[in-house]
Amino acid sequence: MTTPATLAGEPAKGAEKRPLHKRKYRPLDVKTWYEGSLRLIGWILVICLAVLTGGLWVSYELFVLNKHDTDFRDLYFDQRLTNSVNNVGHKNFLLAEFCCNRDPVHFPYQCDEEFPDQYSLSAPFCKPLIMLECTDIRGAACNATRQVLYSAVGLGIVNERVVYENCTAGGRVRVGATAVAVGRPITLVAYYRSIPTGDTLVIQSPFNINTTEVFQFVDQVAASVPAAEVDYVQPSARLSNTLSLASTSATAVLVEYHDGGRRLRAPPPWKAVSNLWPWPGMNARCPNTGVSNAYYILGEALVVIPRFALSRPQDTLLTLAAGNDTLEVPGWQVVAVDADNQTVGVSTEVEVSFLTSVQVSLGQVSLLGACDGWRFSLQAEDVDLTYTPYWTGPIAELKAGITFGPFVQAVSLKVLDVNGPRYFELPYYGGMWYIWNAFFMAFIWLVSNSLMLFIIILVWWNIRSNKGLPPIIYRYMQKYRGW
Repeated sequence: MTTPATLAGEPAKGAEKRPLHKRKYRPLDVKTWYEGSLRLIGWILVICLAVLTGGLWVSYELFVLNKHDTDFRDLYFDQRLTNSVNNVGHKNFLLAEFCCNRDPVHFPYQCDEEFPDQYSLSAPFCKPLIMLECTDIRGAACNATRQVLYSAVGLGIVNERVVYENCTAGGRVRVGATAVAVGRPITLVAYYRSIPTGDTLVIQSPFNINTTEVFQFVDQVAASVPAAEVDYVQPSARLSNTLSLASTSATAVLVEYHDGGRRLRAPPPWKAVSNLWPWPGMNARCPNTGVSNAYYILGEALVVIPRFALSRPQDTLLTLAAGNDTLEVPGWQVVAVDADNQTVGVSTEVEVSFLTSVQVSLGQVSLLGACDGWRFSLQAEDVDLTYTPYWTGPIAELKAGITFGPFVQAVSLKVLDVNGPRYFELPYYGGMWYIWNAFFMAFIWLVSNSLMLFIIILVWWNIRSNKGLPPIIYRYMQKYRGW
């Protein structure tokens, strides 16, 4: 029997083949291991790149940034070494402001002796105080005793100001005076840290005093100071009261310069991974580190800015005084307007400015004694003068003799402690982000490897299935028993 054909020569419609059933989709449906490796090459590269980049980030942090880490640690270590020394020196600055003589006749001010101890409970402390107890602290008998006591401690009155005349004896103790009940004899009572020490000297004849006895009493009180406090010398007057400019006393007070914050600018991830990647000092302060509170004296003086003349620059100098030292600062400044040429005389335009602010650093040099113990730092970074423009014009007019002033001007004064704790701020450490990236790459590697184990099993399963072989676990399946 023959199959009928159509006009086009094709088989009859009843004889047409049915379309094959579409095969169900299977992931990674490969026939050979080579084909499977081609499908997985991208995933394998991700694993390799995760290992490579993670290793590079860790290596960069350890072998390149580690040089910066060393500097970072050195800064921190240097601060531990110098911080305690700076604190002692800076406490001297505070003692000079808060440890005062308590004789209201010649020292008409009050002081808070407890403040320096709040800053640091360690030595030095305020010098011992010899209190002059009289029924009338301004009477003749008390004045006669005061004169001998002042001489024993090195003090003298010059132009109604109390200064040190005996630099060897000065600064070892402080003096005070207080009124007592009528009938009590004039007595010298020693105090240390606001507590009576038990050392007393009764003055039987105030108009016929045994000066040797008073001098010996003062030496005995001065010798009672612990050795750690010998280097500190009490100034003759409160440090802020000695501040003046151009012989004009300044109104000054002690102000906090910066607080005790560590200023460790470490990014937050440090605390989160401190157990995995420890770093000293990031989540806890190392012993004896950080920055203690710093203070300075802030004041203002209403002074006369002298007449300015280009031919006589020495006449514009103003004398700044603090402690026992003086510093000459120019009242006027002349600079070239041309930013590319700052040489006066070459530029045709100049700017004349007058002084409005002075910032200096002051420190005590104990070896120089009471009279010369306080000295200004002459380092360029410790002297900062601010000027306000007053006139701008050609240099020829200044050479022709044009002058400015005089006039009265308020000048702000800042006296920093040269031994004070410096503002300590560590930079950001960027190496932590490389470690974070390495951890992220390790996570990708861990997840990828875990999935790769199941993917390889899936590829193996498909290869055996496409070759007509039973699954890889056929020995454990009931329907394949006998294979």
